[in-house]
Amino acid sequence: MKIDFSDLTDGSIQDLVDETVLDVTSKVTLDAHTNLVAGSPVDTGAFRGAWTVETPNKAYEDGAIENDKEYAAALADGRSKQAPKGWVENAIEAATRL
Repeated sequence: MKIDFSDLTDGSIQDLVDETVLDVTSKVTLDAHTNLVAGSPVDTGAFRGAWTVETPNKAYEDGAIENDKEYAAALADGRSKQAPKGWVENAIEAATRL
């Protein structure tokens, strides 16, 4: 008995894998962004409102989340009573949990 899988290896499996990778990467990026915004310490709201997100356009690209406020690194290091050290890492880790 011979089973021919040639119709499965014509690229359709790779297309499905690529689509799934893109979907998962996009979801994790958006979830991490949501978590970072929600966890941001708030004084005037400028820091919380400065987060930007860019989802990948194709499989195996990285997403990007940025905050361009000059004090972003200090807040990420826990220099706010509202957001202790590690809050950024926790927000990202929560987005990657299944």
